[in-house]
Amino acid sequence: MYKNNFSSYLKTGVLAAVIIAVIANVLFIVSSLLFGHEIGFIGQDRDTLYIVFITFATVMALLIGTVLFYFLQKYTKNPVVWFGIIVLLGFLYNTYMAEVDLDRDFKATAHLIHVIVSGLAIYLVPKLSKK
Repeated sequence: MYKNNFSSYLKTGVLAAVIIAVIANVLFIVSSLLFGHEIGFIGQDRDTLYIVFITFATVMALLIGTVLFYFLQKYTKNPVVWFGIIVLLGFLYNTYMAEVDLDRDFKATAHLIHVIVSGLAIYLVPKLSKK
């Protein structure tokens, strides 16, 4: 049902990461226009969102998630369910950290991005991993 080769999962991870990172950055730009906060490409403020940080965090999360999905499909009977649980736990952690760390202007944007990225990860990684 799923691919057996580890390198094909890495390709899947890169493809999913690129797709979702583009969507996350478009969502960041659109929500910044709606919510009225600044659009920064790169910066050092810890309580602000930047395009480079969103891209890096999304790509790393998707690559790690795809590797986890590889092992889940190899060693469990319900890899999609376990993957969904892991993504949900990551979503809850990121939502909490956004509430604690981010400036008030960026919280709604971060929550929106977390919902979309998590949902797309749960949908795309298993779908792209099929033979």
